[in-house]
Amino acid sequence: MMLQIVLAGFTLFSFFVFFVINKYSRESYLLFNGYFLPLMCLGVTPEAFGGLKVFDVLSYFAFLFFVKDFIFIWNRNKIYFYLFIALMVIVLAGSLQSEFVGNSLLSILSVLPIFIFSRLLLKEVSVHPGLIDKMTRAFRFSFFIAAVFILMQVIMGIRFTFYPDLNPNVTTDDGIRYPGFFMDSQMNSQFLGMLSFLFLINFRNILKPALSNYLFFTLVIISMFFSGGRSGFLGFATGFVFLLLFFGRRMAYFIGIGALAVVVAMPFMKDSFVLFRRIDSFDDSYVFRAYIWKEAYDIYLHHKLLGIGIGNYKDYVDRYSSDQYYVLKDNTILLLDQPESGYLKVLTEIGAIGFVVSFLLILLPVVKAVYAHLKRRDNYLALFFIASIICWFVSFNSLYTLTDRRIVILLTSLVCFVITPVRYPFSHYDPLFHKQDVLAA
Repeated sequence: MMLQIVLAGFTLFSFFVFFVINKYSRESYLLFNGYFLPLMCLGVTPEAFGGLKVFDVLSYFAFLFFVKDFIFIWNRNKIYFYLFIALMVIVLAGSLQSEFVGNSLLSILSVLPIFIFSRLLLKEVSVHPGLIDKMTRAFRFSFFIAAVFILMQVIMGIRFTFYPDLNPNVTTDDGIRYPGFFMDSQMNSQFLGMLSFLFLINFRNILKPALSNYLFFTLVIISMFFSGGRSGFLGFATGFVFLLLFFGRRMAYFIGIGALAVVVAMPFMKDSFVLFRRIDSFDDSYVFRAYIWKEAYDIYLHHKLLGIGIGNYKDYVDRYSSDQYYVLKDNTILLLDQPESGYLKVLTEIGAIGFVVSFLLILLPVVKAVYAHLKRRDNYLALFFIASIICWFVSFNSLYTLTDRRIVILLTSLVCFVITPVRYPFSHYDPLFHKQDVLAA
């Protein structure tokens, strides 16, 4: 715990130094979140005061400092502003009618920073599109930090971490599932899956990833094998298939050769990577989760409209559905704070209306970007970001990750990159894009 406090204090101090050196710019705030991503989920306030993390504190500071940026909303993005307002009204109404009003209202304090960050990112990218390149490189940097953590955990053991206690799923009968700088190995797997597609982006020629892109991409996938997360790997595979639909033969050959190599090597690698050892235990995991999913869906059926209130799942389960728990190896009981499904967690806490509105904020930009690409064939950069978002969508089915600010920062940034029409600033990376199209844009 002391280590977390020291690191949180160091991160906040480093931000203000970085912010001053860079002359109080929006870009410095955004880039700091990218380069210091592994530390963004360290706690600053106790749960009784909202359980705010470093990311939350920095976002509220940025809101006060750049308050003028929240007064006028760009016409192109007004639909997302209206969806945000609608979501906040729904979440607030659900909190006020819940049985745990105080806890739910405090949970809203962790939701607002997401939209503060996204607003400032959209604003800055609209003025300086090159920030997408810089943020992508910052997120790539976080992989190397994650790789160092995984390597040290392999050498020294899982005690090499920020956290005094890790999720019980880190140590299983199948072996150790390395969590990297996360508390949960499944989050690590999802995070790596989302990051992997960013390494395929070659900003010099968006249509042809370089050999170095493929090399680092492969390293991310190998790291994912050590995390042992099946849902993250499935999400990664789905994102891969999406990219295959749009890119040329060179990437298709690479993917085909890579997939063949994995299939051939799997019998020999099964004892080396916990991900492959866990394939045989899929049925047992599904039986347990199917029961929890049914219980969560029953909760939703009793609170269809507004849900039980954001942040209330664990308290509600403790009072009304106390059989949702893990029995740990030392025979202690761990009550679940999420139903082993991100979608069911959202559905139960904010109801059907909030569920639809919240996912429209993600799906609408993706659908519009894909449609724009199919129409003009000039939005290749967005396809890599969409592949990462698809990875999150698939893996979110078995894990609620919106409480982890690092996943949230990455996901929010990807959605903002997809929203922003960046094809003309990056036209020189795309040989199919011509000068007259830039002038027309």
